[in-house]
Amino acid sequence: MSIESASRFLRAAAQDQTIREKFAAANSPAEFLQVSDQMGYCFTTTELEALIRELSQEAMVRRSTGVWKWLRNVNWIEKSHNSPYEAQVRDFAGV
Repeated sequence: MSIESASRFLRAAAQDQTIREKFAAANSPAEFLQVSDQMGYCFTTTELEALIRELSQEAMVRRSTGVWKWLRNVNWIEKSHNSPYEAQVRDFAGV
């Protein structure tokens, strides 16, 4: 389990709609982790949430995610155009 795996997951999910769709039916952290494990990612929900908080530190815009119901309380971020994570807020929030 690792932050690095969670980071790889976020990058992949931000880029690929089909990856996000695989998680659409996940209504709990356990279901979410089951799908992510099957896809070869190995992280805990605590690690994923910690990474999201870390990436949110210099956020310009905060929005709630509209995709994964159990993660709706975590703010997804949009940073400056130089950030590799700028697409995440649009993709995860459905913007």
